[in-house]
Amino acid sequence: MSYRLLLPLLLLCCAGCRQSATTHGLSTQRAVQVWGSKGAKDGEFIQPRVITVTRDGIAYIADISGRIQKWTVKGKFITSWIAPKFRKDQPEGPEGVAILKDGNVAFSNTHDSKVLIFTPNGKLLRSFGGYGTGLGNFLLVTGLCVDPEGYIYAADYGGPFDRISKWTPQGKLVATWSGHGEGPRQFRRPCGLAISKAGDLLVADAGNHRIQRLDRKTGAYKGSMGSQGRGEGQLNYPFGVAVDHEGQIYTVEFGAHRVQKWSAEGKFLARWGSPGHGRGQLANPRGVAVDKDENVYVADTMNDRVQKFHF
Repeated sequence: MSYRLLLPLLLLCCAGCRQSATTHGLSTQRAVQVWGSKGAKDGEFIQPRVITVTRDGIAYIADISGRIQKWTVKGKFITSWIAPKFRKDQPEGPEGVAILKDGNVAFSNTHDSKVLIFTPNGKLLRSFGGYGTGLGNFLLVTGLCVDPEGYIYAADYGGPFDRISKWTPQGKLVATWSGHGEGPRQFRRPCGLAISKAGDLLVADAGNHRIQRLDRKTGAYKGSMGSQGRGEGQLNYPFGVAVDHEGQIYTVEFGAHRVQKWSAEGKFLARWGSPGHGRGQLANPRGVAVDKDENVYVADTMNDRVQKFHF
């Protein structure tokens, strides 16, 4: 098996070990809605990985089959399309999604090492990247986000080439900030990305069990939140991060099967979810999004569904 395929499998094996979780007074709210079930039909999912929500009430969700679905935030399926496969008979779903300023949608075609730009109805407009370790290339591209100026940020991992890169909407490389390790602005499988209310870049540094905060213009390290563990304010393989209009931060943990809510400064506020398959329970969730009304949406990956709730 190639290194490109072996590394994510090893990480998933490490992250997927489950332990029992206790509920907390701040973690008992029930899911508002449960969307979908396992399957390949419209409105069904096969391990959904990423989700984002637009200000006008549209949710985009991608699953491991490479299928991208468009829903209303009320849980109504609209349409779907398939991302290009990087190899025949080898589907591998996008691991990042972001809405561009012009309303088009960017997805990371992870194992094809490219970022794909679609219209809101699924027409492929352009792509950038390509497999490699040089500037302007990706190994395994994961998280995406867009800043207020329209620049696209992409997370990329593969051993010593763990890095974050910054691009114009047209796909021109602006900057690359690389570093593999445990120190400041070093990463072990960077995943979800988001822009904080203060304008900093938040990086879900999954293998280091933390969220790093970087200056989005210079890449300078500005701090981190979380430490490895399952307690409140700790993190266990955080794969996703999102920010609401008030600046509050939401993290989703593949290894702890929960969502946590933090202040804009990184102070723990609340948590939701526990391991399992029932309503309000999660199984290795990978993606999180929040809408203008602070409803939270979780790609409940191994339960083959999306859950919507409110803290």
